[in-house]
Amino acid sequence: MKFTEHRDSNILSVKKYQPGLVKINDIDVHSSCFLSQIELKTDWPCQHISELTESHLDQLLELTPEVIILGTGEHQTFPAPKFFAYCAQKGIGLEVMDNAAACRTYNVLTTEDREVVLALILSESTSPEG
Repeated sequence: MKFTEHRDSNILSVKKYQPGLVKINDIDVHSSCFLSQIELKTDWPCQHISELTESHLDQLLELTPEVIILGTGEHQTFPAPKFFAYCAQKGIGLEVMDNAAACRTYNVLTTEDREVVLALILSESTSPEG
């Protein structure tokens, strides 16, 4: 899958995505994670959309994004409406999509220098073997 390249190599961007793996710059991540242009957390504890809590969102909101892009795995799965309201009350957009679309969207928004946070739910059951 082709991804948009950022002109600044110091910016964190998605270089590759496949089920169970996301490559952020030169780092392979096999678990749920989140990132902004300058910060990566590789052990975000949300393993399934049904586990999402306000506490999980608070970790993302600490990065003060304009928008949060939430990748929910191989299929787009919407969280409860209360989570959209929670972000909206703080003036932050919440967009939900499958992981591949979320990665592409994040990369495009970073090339526009938008303050965006990408959160990806990577289920351990979809991690590559070996």
